[in-house]
Amino acid sequence: RIENYIDMAFTTGQAPSMTCFMKLETFDAGHDISTFLTSRFDEFCKQRPRLFQNTQQMWPASKDLAALANKSGGLFIFAATVVSFIMDGKGSPQDKLQQVLNSHLGLDPLYAQVLSNANHDDAFTKVLSAIIYLKRQLSITDLAKLLDLTSEVVVTQLMEIQSIIRIPPDNQGFVQLNHASFRDFLLDKTRSKEYYQPLGEARMMVWSLACMVKYLKQDQWPRDKAEKYACLEWCSHLESAIGGCESGELPTAIVDNIQTFI
Repeated sequence: RIENYIDMAFTTGQAPSMTCFMKLETFDAGHDISTFLTSRFDEFCKQRPRLFQNTQQMWPASKDLAALANKSGGLFIFAATVVSFIMDGKGSPQDKLQQVLNSHLGLDPLYAQVLSNANHDDAFTKVLSAIIYLKRQLSITDLAKLLDLTSEVVVTQLMEIQSIIRIPPDNQGFVQLNHASFRDFLLDKTRSKEYYQPLGEARMMVWSLACMVKYLKQDQWPRDKAEKYACLEWCSHLESAIGGCESGELPTAIVDNIQTFI
């Protein structure tokens, strides 16, 4: 998208004489994506030779690399996500390559494939909802406290979808999505189907209330970012939850949690 202040910086003063402009809407990134895929897969094969000791030819085959580049449609995020998915160490890379090659264009089938391989227990649902619905970022340590989980459990759940998110090197860092389209995917029932996350706002409100009940005492100021988040954002999640209800009324279980807190 065009940002006026950036556009002004590059079109005034001495900047134009030192700038090479490129029309991204007409730029063909296919060659660069092919080079990226070839390099990453070559590196992967060298690092994991035992996985390919019975392979008689280059892996992936040239035609498969060309097919992946074509599926990318000029989007590096697609190519990077495909590489992470195939190389994440969960399952056969050869089988995963075929899954990607047999899927339709776009990131949605890839997101669905990654989620289908995840262990959808209560902890995973908590962590997935949180990284999608958080109003502002929290470290893994603070996120764990907000969700009443251990940091180790949060990291374990994040590892289930590590090919489509960025996990920080330590628990003080923030979890980041590889691409905003993952959030859009989960919030659109027609796209995500069984992975749709419709009650995330309400869940975040409940977990925030539970955090306050557990950790805050009378006349005590919140001590860390998890407690501060719960105090400042629970009502924001409530407002969003009410706005997202088709009937305009919250489920009884959510109302009960508010009454318990009050």
